[in-house]
Amino acid sequence: MKSLIEIPKKMKALNLHGVGDLRYEEVDVPELKEGTVLLNVKACGICSSDIPRIFTNGTYHFPTIPGHEFSGRIVAVGDGVDESLLGRRSCVFPMLPCRKCRACAKEEWAQCSSYSYFGSRQDGGFAEYLVVPVWNLVPFADTLSYEEAALCEPAAVSLHAVNIAGVKKGDNVAVVGTGAIALLIGLFAKRKSETGKVIIAGRSADKLENAAKMGFETINTAEEPIADGVKRITGIDGADVAIEAVGTNEAISNSVKAAGALGRVVLVGNPYEDLQMEKNVYWSVLRKQLTLSGSWNSNYNSRVNDWKEAISIFESGTLDLRSLISRTYPMSEYEKAFADVRDRNTFTLRVMFTI
Repeated sequence: MKSLIEIPKKMKALNLHGVGDLRYEEVDVPELKEGTVLLNVKACGICSSDIPRIFTNGTYHFPTIPGHEFSGRIVAVGDGVDESLLGRRSCVFPMLPCRKCRACAKEEWAQCSSYSYFGSRQDGGFAEYLVVPVWNLVPFADTLSYEEAALCEPAAVSLHAVNIAGVKKGDNVAVVGTGAIALLIGLFAKRKSETGKVIIAGRSADKLENAAKMGFETINTAEEPIADGVKRITGIDGADVAIEAVGTNEAISNSVKAAGALGRVVLVGNPYEDLQMEKNVYWSVLRKQLTLSGSWNSNYNSRVNDWKEAISIFESGTLDLRSLISRTYPMSEYEKAFADVRDRNTFTLRVMFTI
């Protein structure tokens, strides 16, 4: 083992002891093992999925330290690890696959049938330190801030959806949703489409105003039927691609309505309850002969690596990542941070803990 610091025995963390029972407390620093590094976490985003995980459904065991969108600095390396990683900045692919199932044999880690996951199935990034296998590290340049790099997880998820949609030059793309992932999907779709229209559709007036400032066409679905809005903006009946990033009945229906004949619809949003499809929406899928695809997590294999592509784009400086970070808080102010995220009247995209 090699270390840049004297590794402390205790650290501060946000520890979930039960549903709704999140505590800012002192816990043991995890033990460094062969093939792993000790990451000094510097920034960790609050994902929308963290809200039901903490306040409604719980994690897979208690206590658990949540947080899966994080970046930090490598301050120690275990036996067998390249010492040149010491001092490097890195974000982390949060999935820990079993490497034994059918999906893992194909390097399709996101479809692993028996995986672990930082922040839900085992301790995550709402902490000062975390032990991470070298395989999960996604190093980034010193020119990129820790806060920006912590967006790599939602960025990889977004890029994955755009790649599944097969967005190509000239495609018109409708993104249903106004959150951080929807906007990241829109930004990556713009890069792929180049000359096509990229539309952000939703019901939040302030978030649509923000999307317009970022250069997107917008549709307020509370004021205009989405199909009418797409035709108004593109001049044709339906988008080539529609990507849903909310996980509700209305969002899925609007995605189908936004797509043109022979279009592609990709579903990304996580549902909070059972979903139903209206008969006329289902008929629309059939009559327009749409291709519906699901998108889950991201690719992280030897053929396609959404994480490395996302970090490369981040490092190019061509995206305004700061506009996606609404607020940052120290972990000690976690109650205020989560109150902001949960308050529908407060404008937020990504709220982060900086450590």
